[in-house]
Amino acid sequence: MKTYVLYVYDRRSTVPSLDVITVRGDARAREIASQRLASSTNHFAAEVWEDDRLVCRLDKPPRSKPAGSA
Repeated sequence: MKTYVLYVYDRRSTVPSLDVITVRGDARAREIASQRLASSTNHFAAEVWEDDRLVCRLDKPPRSKPAGSA
């Protein structure tokens, strides 16, 4: 089992939320990050770190403006 730090970036805050997760490996850590990113329309990015190694960064595409808005 490995321990990772998960940062989730949210449009409502300038500071990302931080979670420590312990899972079998990089693939599972990435899966959890993907789930967290999808869990809110306000989340726009997630990073997974193992010590000083960036495992992955996931970004949502920018929100499109509704039709007819300026």
